[in-house]
Amino acid sequence: MESYLFTTVLPFIEKHHVCNSCLGRQFGNLLTGLSNAERGSALKIFLAMEWEISHRQAKTDRETISSLMSKDFLVGEQSVRRYFPEAEANSLPCTICQDFLSIPFLEILAREACDLVSEYEFSTFLVGSQFPPNVIDSEDIIRSTFNLEYGESIKSDFNRELGKILSILIPEATVDFKAPDIVFTFDLIHNEIDIKSNPLFILGRYKKLERGIPQSKWFCRKCRGVGCNHCNFTGKMYQESVEEYTTTPFFEAAKGISSKFHGSGREDIDARMLGTGRPFVIEISEPKIRNLDFSTITKQIAENSKGKVEVTIEGLTTRTKVREIKTRSSRNAKAYRAVVSLEKSLPDDHSLLERVSEEFTNSLIQQRTPIRVAHRRADKIRTRKVSSFTIENVAKDELTVYLVCEGGLYVKELISGDQGRTQPNFSEKLGVPAVVKELDVIEVFKSTDPI
Repeated sequence: MESYLFTTVLPFIEKHHVCNSCLGRQFGNLLTGLSNAERGSALKIFLAMEWEISHRQAKTDRETISSLMSKDFLVGEQSVRRYFPEAEANSLPCTICQDFLSIPFLEILAREACDLVSEYEFSTFLVGSQFPPNVIDSEDIIRSTFNLEYGESIKSDFNRELGKILSILIPEATVDFKAPDIVFTFDLIHNEIDIKSNPLFILGRYKKLERGIPQSKWFCRKCRGVGCNHCNFTGKMYQESVEEYTTTPFFEAAKGISSKFHGSGREDIDARMLGTGRPFVIEISEPKIRNLDFSTITKQIAENSKGKVEVTIEGLTTRTKVREIKTRSSRNAKAYRAVVSLEKSLPDDHSLLERVSEEFTNSLIQQRTPIRVAHRRADKIRTRKVSSFTIENVAKDELTVYLVCEGGLYVKELISGDQGRTQPNFSEKLGVPAVVKELDVIEVFKSTDPI
């Protein structure tokens, strides 16, 4: 049987001077447990033995083995010198990789990368690269010319071998292909090394214990954050927010370059967020510090807000969690307590309130986009379920409503009716105009189904 390797490799290396890695890479998809350099060395050993047999039998010229006398193949050099003592190793760069895959070059790059990343905390990393187009094109042409069918890309080879060296230089870090803390990108076109620290995602829940605080930083509508008389040159409509109280200490501790606050929905500015709190994720871009002291930071948040905001941290998470809480926030069940003011007193007979409570329990509510948010929300009708509705603390012109409902229900409009845009509504059922005086979110459930 004719040897595929022999008939393929010999013509290839007779015309091209290649390093062990580039030769072995042409067969990188054959066998496992070997580096491409080891594959290439094995092939050269095989060919060197074939050459020596041929030389002993027919005194062949050393030119047929000149490609085996590469800088990274000492065996070939020593074998040739047995017969040609004056022969010198080929010092030319590899035809394909231009010596980008040589161990000395890789070690230099790895040490430079370690210096650049010395200020970062990380436990996982990944290596990427950008190769000159002519290197990629040259290898493609060679594979086509010599019918080399079992190779892998030079970038994969480079990234893996450089990653091995970095793993030795940074023993506390491991390679992670899915969600690395640090990504090294070696730009061999411009001779640059880029260090990217992937975002840090912190999952938690917040309580807002005072009214009048927005969830997000609210820029001034007139100056859009620049500063003007309307906002007293602060650039903000409100001087405090849950986002600023919560995000700033994490951002400063992580030494990032920017931050984002992702909340699972939001309560009104004049509503409190109680119970176990509302889920959120803080995203810190390009952090240098990843091992954060959550306990100290949560205490700092409480101190900075003077008890207005409390935070519980559940731990680190991923970008997937951001999408999850954003997607599910509009549907997750929530429990509310609403103090309701009545335009006139109710009769002492509570049978009406009992009937209204029963009618709203397990009911479906049709709500057209409320007037108060129509300027920023699409005008459409939403259907939401109320699973429980209880009336307590009834006074002459005030009462308290406890309800559990599907996320996305506008509670204030459920009570007032919003000029008939919500059907059914509490005011209409009661026969007395009513408005929410105080509103508290007392629980945000993890399930989308009302409890």
